[in-house]
Amino acid sequence: MKFQLEAYTLDRFADRVFTLYGDRPSLASYGSEPCTYREMQQRLVERQELLLSRGIGRGDKVAIVGTSTPEWAIAYLAVMTLGAVAVPIMEEFPAEDIRGILDRARVQGVFTTDHLWNTFGDDHLTGLRLVYEMQQDRVLREDPAEPRSREPVHEEDLAEILFTSGTTGFSKGVMLTHRNLVSNLFEGPDLVGCIHDHSRTLSLLPLAHAYGSTSGFLSIIYNGSALYFLGKKPTPKLLMSALAEIQPTILGGVPLIFEKLYARKIAPLIARKPLFRWLAAGPRRKKFLYTLIGARVRKSFGGKIECAIIGGAPLSREVELFLRAARIPTVLGYGMTEASPLITFSSREGVKIGSVGHPVTDVEIKIVDPDPASGVGDVWVRGPNVMKGYYEDPAETAAVLTPDGWLKTGDKGYLDEDSYLYLKGRSKNVIIGPSGENIYPEVIEGLLVQYVEVDEALVLEREGRLVALVYPSPDLLEEMNRRSGGQQNAGKARTHIGERLEAVRREVNGRLPGYSHISAVELQETEFVKTVSNKIKRAVYYPQDQEHPQDQEHRRDR
Repeated sequence: MKFQLEAYTLDRFADRVFTLYGDRPSLASYGSEPCTYREMQQRLVERQELLLSRGIGRGDKVAIVGTSTPEWAIAYLAVMTLGAVAVPIMEEFPAEDIRGILDRARVQGVFTTDHLWNTFGDDHLTGLRLVYEMQQDRVLREDPAEPRSREPVHEEDLAEILFTSGTTGFSKGVMLTHRNLVSNLFEGPDLVGCIHDHSRTLSLLPLAHAYGSTSGFLSIIYNGSALYFLGKKPTPKLLMSALAEIQPTILGGVPLIFEKLYARKIAPLIARKPLFRWLAAGPRRKKFLYTLIGARVRKSFGGKIECAIIGGAPLSREVELFLRAARIPTVLGYGMTEASPLITFSSREGVKIGSVGHPVTDVEIKIVDPDPASGVGDVWVRGPNVMKGYYEDPAETAAVLTPDGWLKTGDKGYLDEDSYLYLKGRSKNVIIGPSGENIYPEVIEGLLVQYVEVDEALVLEREGRLVALVYPSPDLLEEMNRRSGGQQNAGKARTHIGERLEAVRREVNGRLPGYSHISAVELQETEFVKTVSNKIKRAVYYPQDQEHPQDQEHRRDR
């Protein structure tokens, strides 16, 4: 077994981490000095003793609700290494949803903050033996039972339940075992090859998401890196300040962060200068331009970056090309909560543009019902990372897990001759063209966001036509607001913006096959509603008389 573990359980994993890296810096919030791994262990044990003294032990559910901080990470690890079951909950969830999860999971303990407890705390919440303020180290509410004793932890024990609203608002609890998590945390660092006990990692990932908790926390402490959290939403100003101060060697984030950096900094810079526009017009010249601009970007990243690890959603091809040409070492992974989450990854040297990497160790991928021409089919996965099932939902579990252990991911893609996976989109998002062609809206959206005028885009079908909803770039919005001095001027401003977006539509159509052409572009004046992993909730934007396919399937399954 890896890491000299006798069994793949998180208590054994944590003990090994603390033994190896005791005096090295471990966790910190931006603006503070990191505690050592030994200090982290001491605080973890204190949390465990707190839980046991209130009658919470192996098999009991404990929720963690709050911003990603060292305190969050310690509480999370303390719960699971004790043998209790962690229930991470995104702080952005509505209070009603948080209460619903606490009730549904029969949670007995909660680590949170005073501010958040005041929003979702309710006298009607029953069964809670402890509510603890993890930032201030104080009890907010308690109803203790008889103290519990420590019990052995086993590989197939439940380690956590991750509730996700997905993209349709229907919450499912993904059950992950100790073996699921521990078997999955090694591959990323082993392939990247530059995470070690002198690394400085800046994580921009929510810990309540599978990518943030496994790949952005457990995988990082596996190699003894110091791990920094922003402690709040990563605005461009805050991010630039943190990068300059921390000077991270490893940066972990979702594609949206890098895409917004490109859209708001790089694309406008190219658009403003005739020479840059000329250079960008040819593939070879563009590579030279990106390398030139990239020197500035690397410096703004703190100047020490050795690898940017990106996952959680597809990355725009143009942004990926920019990062590579700018000599910012980048690796992409593909995963999902139901797979703990990592399914594919690659080394820095083994990256293929457009691919999300090859299957990680002991994980199999097969393409089911591939298209004879393109090879694109349904992506199925099998391995030790695949979840135990959905919490108290055998029907949903049976719908995605086959009797022989294959997980139906719901994604479309193909494998090349080297077993590298290329994703085309979600199976349930595929639009059928006029002659039966498969149209992947994510591909069209990826082209749209390459233009300086577009910040976010969503493509959907209306009455047999493809329509693109576009949320403009900040520069375009500022221009629209500046031109809108009255009702008449506001109309002129919208007309001007419409003309700019119409020009984008024509250019994008020139890069697409005829059956994928966009018929119209509609201005979206507010940011799209998103899931916890920053994916647009497509179902929100479908016409009321036209259900999103995911909603239809959910109703059928129910």
